[in-house]
Amino acid sequence: MISKKLKWFKQLFTERLKLTRDHSYFMGSAALVQFIPLITAPIIARLYTPEDFGVYAIFYGLVAIVSTIVQLALHNSILIEGSDEEAASAHLLSVGVSILMSALVWGLVIVVPGPFITDQFGVGVVRLLSWLPATILVSSLYGCFYTWWIREGLYKRLAKNKLVLGASTAVIQISIGLAGLGAIGFVWANLLGTVLATLLLLGVILTDMDRIDHGFSVRKAWLKFCKHKNLALYTMPAGLVNTTASYLPEYFINLSFGATSVGQYNLATRMVNMPLTFLSVSVQDIFRQEASLELNENGNCNSSFNRFFFLMFVAALFIVVPLVLLLPYVFPIIFGSQWIEAGAMIQPMIILIAIRFVSSPLSYVWIIRGHQRLDLLWQFGLISFTLLGFILPSYVDNNASLESSLWFYSGLCGGWYAFCVFLSHRFANRSGHSQVL
Repeated sequence: MISKKLKWFKQLFTERLKLTRDHSYFMGSAALVQFIPLITAPIIARLYTPEDFGVYAIFYGLVAIVSTIVQLALHNSILIEGSDEEAASAHLLSVGVSILMSALVWGLVIVVPGPFITDQFGVGVVRLLSWLPATILVSSLYGCFYTWWIREGLYKRLAKNKLVLGASTAVIQISIGLAGLGAIGFVWANLLGTVLATLLLLGVILTDMDRIDHGFSVRKAWLKFCKHKNLALYTMPAGLVNTTASYLPEYFINLSFGATSVGQYNLATRMVNMPLTFLSVSVQDIFRQEASLELNENGNCNSSFNRFFFLMFVAALFIVVPLVLLLPYVFPIIFGSQWIEAGAMIQPMIILIAIRFVSSPLSYVWIIRGHQRLDLLWQFGLISFTLLGFILPSYVDNNASLESSLWFYSGLCGGWYAFCVFLSHRFANRSGHSQVL
């Protein structure tokens, strides 16, 4: 009886996790990349202070939030288009919009008063603000190029690109950290690493754009934008709300407890979220291609959803949960005594981290099924729960600790992500093709 059950489980496991060789290579590189920050973190944590981590966390939060606006979510149209010609036009549109919007950001950085930024984010962020437009532009272009490679199924070469990005960023962080330049080291490392990774993608992009008869023009770009306007009207705001919600904890911690506490929180979540994000994004890149193909062929993506849900659930149970539970005990040993507080901050986040890890790649179903409006409403719910998670503890108790606020925030938002998984499952099983975006 036991042997039959083991055989059944083995067959179920292999069927659910069946991937192509390039897919496996792609995910394997993500698994390898996740070890880079874990290996270099003990060095970096001794080269940079908690305040440096805090200032950069706030700066990078601004980069992530503004980048969401700059792209207008139009890079998703590259995958949605059926023919290569139309996809090439969508790609050129997304690149052009990214450049124009980044130029607008540069103008805003010039005109926004420094005292306002100082009041909201601190003087440390003001010193880094001049690097904001360039960081946003490079990040947006990388997203456009990367999406085109995903459409072309170049997973094996993208795996190498991930390794280059992860390794180069870590090396530059350490090199600049040795010079004792502070938080600017993080900014330069991220910028230079992304520039290198983007340039490595550029060759294939130029070759493909020259090969494909896309007939791109201003008029065609406008028609393409009108066709995919829901991405800008609903998907972009939903992404903006989601990204803002992700960085609200740093904002509230900075206001109430200072940049040093932000640094402690940032290192703790970074050590968990960086490797998990690499893995989650890699799974999503494969899932969104397979789910889109299945939806076009069968009218639903039930098989793809179930297979990838099984994958994420197993990974959460055997990787994410043990990792979060162990980190508080090893943090002071690995990073030094100045990071004791960081270890204590990660344990309250276990609910949110585990459920969000499962939900993140699967929620792409909302886009391919055309539920942008509903997704936007869900994102507003997320930011509302995030605000409640930090405001209510302080309202009930003026002396509420950071740890109690994190537990409350993690429970509220974790439950909301569980609801997202439930809805994603419903959308994946529903018959009928996706709506035109």
